[in-house]
Amino acid sequence: MPPLAGEIPSPQTILVDPPGKSKLPEKGVVVLLHGLGVNSWLMSLLAHRLHLHGYRTMNWGYWSLWQSLENLIPEFQRRFRDLQRNLPPNTPVQIVAHSMGSIITRAALMDIEFPALKRVVMLSPPNRGSHVATWVGPYLRWLTPLIDELADRDGSYVNRIQQSMPPHVQVGVIAAEWDYVLHEMTTHLDGEKDHIILPSRHSGLVLRRRVADQIIHFLDYGEFLREIPETHSPDRLAMPHSDS
Repeated sequence: MPPLAGEIPSPQTILVDPPGKSKLPEKGVVVLLHGLGVNSWLMSLLAHRLHLHGYRTMNWGYWSLWQSLENLIPEFQRRFRDLQRNLPPNTPVQIVAHSMGSIITRAALMDIEFPALKRVVMLSPPNRGSHVATWVGPYLRWLTPLIDELADRDGSYVNRIQQSMPPHVQVGVIAAEWDYVLHEMTTHLDGEKDHIILPSRHSGLVLRRRVADQIIHFLDYGEFLREIPETHSPDRLAMPHSDS
């Protein structure tokens, strides 16, 4: 299938079609956004698990250092506009974003119309900032202003932007139980539909099979799975790998 507009042909943008599909499936498109200091390869396993469940995935990469969020946001607004413009009619879009990718999502969607977007899952999002960014950000401004923009103090970039998503979008937040980067209370977002804490470290969320199951459940039903029946197989929605 030819690429949709908004896909940038670079090593950091990976496009995956569900197996055996020649057109967009009914489940639609999932856009994945990675966080600070990594690239889209970190999201590749999660993208694979999502496409096995019937989603077409767009794993968007970007340079996550040596620039500011204010410089990044216009690029993602352009990508979202292009995606909206080139989608077949009635094709739903979902977003799965890790860490700073959640902040990019929030900021980019403040000033654009994106009616195709239905649900967003945020993984360890510093929605109200990170205490680690507050500590080290001022010392690393020479390298990148991004860290300081994610600080949990009043007036930082992440605390200046709107603390909610468009009202038609359902947001689910997954916090990591052993997160060394931010506190659980700073992951919450005004108007979130659901919030859950899972055993993981900050970056480990994108690799864990149990997290992938919860993401898929939210994308399908708009809520996280609170109880797993006795007959539920841990491999039901995932690859046959051992968990990370």
